[in-house]
Amino acid sequence: MRLPSLTSLQMLEAAARLSSFTRAAAELNVTESAISRQIQALEVRYGVRFFDRVNKRVVLTSEGDRFVREIRAQIKGIERATQDLASRAGGMEVIELAVVPTFATQWLIPRLGRFRDAHPRIIVNLHARPDPFHFPESPFDAAIYFGALPWEGYPHEVLMDEGPAMPVCSPALLRGHPIERREDILRLPLLHLASRPDAWPDWVSTDDDELRRRARLGSRYDLFSMMICAAVSGLGVALLPAMMVQAEVADGRLTALPASLAPPDRRDGAYFMTYRHTKPGANKLDDFLDWLRAECGAGDRKAEAA
Repeated sequence: MRLPSLTSLQMLEAAARLSSFTRAAAELNVTESAISRQIQALEVRYGVRFFDRVNKRVVLTSEGDRFVREIRAQIKGIERATQDLASRAGGMEVIELAVVPTFATQWLIPRLGRFRDAHPRIIVNLHARPDPFHFPESPFDAAIYFGALPWEGYPHEVLMDEGPAMPVCSPALLRGHPIERREDILRLPLLHLASRPDAWPDWVSTDDDELRRRARLGSRYDLFSMMICAAVSGLGVALLPAMMVQAEVADGRLTALPASLAPPDRRDGAYFMTYRHTKPGANKLDDFLDWLRAECGAGDRKAEAA
């Protein structure tokens, strides 16, 4: 079967995403009639109708919706490969890195300038992946993720332990609420990470069912970065790894509650980097991993000095 042109597929995808031939034409810098002609030609060739018109909008039919969902990932993959090719043609190397979002925003990105300075011909593209995914079928060169164990089947390294969690909140939230015992924190609104529903009850460390019930109350967030923003905004007390909130505590946006309140240290996992097999010797992943090792080691030395 003769395949449709990439141009026609791009026009179809844009019209479907924007629900408008007019807006698709503006995005692709073509005329609305060009969009209409290309989509009509596809419909005639394959004997399907991609859109229904509803109140001056175009709405995908069931066949159109299925087809667009199937081609969208491929179009994005071609765009990504083309951008990568253009970068390499300019003498650059590109690392496509999947990374858990808060680790990226709170730890990795603030340090990436040092990697760029040391390796100006390596570009690191970051892709947020909060949940585990099937690495072999992904377009990524490497992935940084959190867990108790590394992913099997590919080389990996432990970058760092997550470290102990500590309760932090806006300084304004503590006014008029002296905190002398762990239980005192339960008088304040608590912020929870949705994937760790037992974090606060375990931190309170009690067999009192009523206190554990109270420790489960409060707002839930999908990401640590959302919790950090909520805590800075005064919405409650967040239980966060110390490594994630160093800057906010240092500049006074967050206050760390007394360490004497903390129960025995409990660590849930570590940050790992998994990467594709490469030939021995210097290459972009070797350089990036060497830099990560040095940065993680520097962090460990600072923690020991403190």
